[in-house]
Amino acid sequence: MSATASDGPAGRRKSDRTREAILDSARIAFARKGFSGVTIRDITDLSGINRASFYYYFPDKTELFIELGTTTYREALHVVESFAELDHPPTRTAIQEWVNNYFSYLDRNGAFVIRSADDAPQDPKFRAAVTRAHGRTATALGEGIAKLSVRPPEAEPVALGLSVMAMLERTWLMVQHNEIPSASRDGVARALSELIARLLAG
Repeated sequence: MSATASDGPAGRRKSDRTREAILDSARIAFARKGFSGVTIRDITDLSGINRASFYYYFPDKTELFIELGTTTYREALHVVESFAELDHPPTRTAIQEWVNNYFSYLDRNGAFVIRSADDAPQDPKFRAAVTRAHGRTATALGEGIAKLSVRPPEAEPVALGLSVMAMLERTWLMVQHNEIPSASRDGVARALSELIARLLAG
């Protein structure tokens, strides 16, 4: 069978769609139960595949978790690196669009990222890799902010990026859980955009 014949409506091979279905289901399962609480059956039930199909793609849930974490890191890095690509100086509209893009990344990955911070594989090499990934992402955002700032900020890029990411993620979480009903998502995005614009103005 040709690749074209095996492609689905989205133009992807069935194997690609199955692998993505496993990753999407794992993201939900790990967000709900954490790494230690999830079973292979949780993932296969959510994805609608059998165990044999799961093991065709992944040897165990640890490898699946690592791949999901790697994919999530790449998505986060892509979003934060796009900040530096804004015009200099960026318009308030452009900043708000970037904030909304960050929120969209969190819509997909936020629950998984938050739960994984407390419950993930204990392997030291894996933990060290996660720390490096967080550092690279924070540094990339901090460097982007410094690049677009009117005056170079005094804070180190990693500290600056980490602070802004924490602000975005905590605010997203509070809106997601409706902790303050009067704070709408759009209103929060506008407020964050204003704070970032003022940061850039020095």
